[in-house]
Amino acid sequence: MTLEKPRYLYHGSTKLFDIVMPFQAYDWGYAEGCQDAVFATSNRDIAIAFAMGAVPDEQGKIGRLMDPEYGDEIRMIFYQGHPDFGGKGYVYKLLSEGFVYTRGTQWVNPNPVKPVEISVINVDDYLYLFRYATKAEKQEIERDLRDATE
Repeated sequence: MTLEKPRYLYHGSTKLFDIVMPFQAYDWGYAEGCQDAVFATSNRDIAIAFAMGAVPDEQGKIGRLMDPEYGDEIRMIFYQGHPDFGGKGYVYKLLSEGFVYTRGTQWVNPNPVKPVEISVINVDDYLYLFRYATKAEKQEIERDLRDATE
């Protein structure tokens, strides 16, 4: 089965900019997530979940993930910190030209990308796209993170 490349992809951010620049990402879950690239998704809700930002907890830590292992529904799962309640985020609509498929709904492009459209979101309007990790999930995530970094 051949994956059909969508015409548009989406990138979510808490920052407003004219050009989406590549950045070095670190993903302890899989190697394709550790690239210096523009990361985008074919699912706008996933981009919105990233645009909701992340605010540190009382210990100054942020930990969040989006993983189908923890449920089929699209949810940014916070195990440390929380979304930027009351804040704003930005969803960038990008032409898919130059992007290469990695897995799931994720695509990457090693080059800067000029958005065709930028939408401003109010974080509080999209709180249904996040949840806190359960105690058991938090323990499992933290154990997996320890194992991946040892």
